[in-house]
Amino acid sequence: MEKKAGTVRAMFTAIAPRYDLLNHLLSANQDVRWRRRAVTQLGIRRGELVLDLCCGTGDLALECLRQQPRCRVVGADFALPMLSIAQTKRNPKPGTPNPAFTAADALRLPFADATFDVITIGFGARNFENTEAGLREMARVLKPAGRVLVLEFMRPASPLVRRGFALFFKGVLPLIGRLVSQHGWAYNYLPESVDAFYTRREFETLLRRTGYENVRSFDFNLGGVTSFLASKSG
Repeated sequence: MEKKAGTVRAMFTAIAPRYDLLNHLLSANQDVRWRRRAVTQLGIRRGELVLDLCCGTGDLALECLRQQPRCRVVGADFALPMLSIAQTKRNPKPGTPNPAFTAADALRLPFADATFDVITIGFGARNFENTEAGLREMARVLKPAGRVLVLEFMRPASPLVRRGFALFFKGVLPLIGRLVSQHGWAYNYLPESVDAFYTRREFETLLRRTGYENVRSFDFNLGGVTSFLASKSG
């Protein structure tokens, strides 16, 4: 499976116009609920500076501001068409808090050490060319004791659940994805990347190894989607 940055960027650039539609369609609109629940668990505080990494079309960044309008949010992604769509979701009403969106590579972030109070990433960690390097780069720009939220599709540990998810992820999802997005590879990449990713417990271990502590995780939808909360060690 190809996870080079250029290939992943090209894929998301190609599917950007139909990305939101397919997210809502393929999850039966559960993606909205997953983001809401995860941000509620995180509990962003007034005045905190939040980096929403791999922000895509901006839905997680906007959810952070919806729940805590007195925080500040920067959304970063390396696919410019996704950021263009995110910009269209900003509220034009004067005085309304909005995310600031910027182009950035998650493995080489253009931010100083210890910049952010909170980092969120929704369905992006799985696409890192190097997952461990990406998590360490997140820790670099996070303040001491800063908090992270990772929301992601995980490889189910249960063989029974894994078989059930495989029926949808490898059968139904690629077919609908190709028909709607007109992109032949992107919605084959999703099940392949989940198969090659971590289980919930494996990812908890990886978080601890890459500079995080107080690691907690919460399964949604029988463990196909998991939110992870942690804080920067030391």
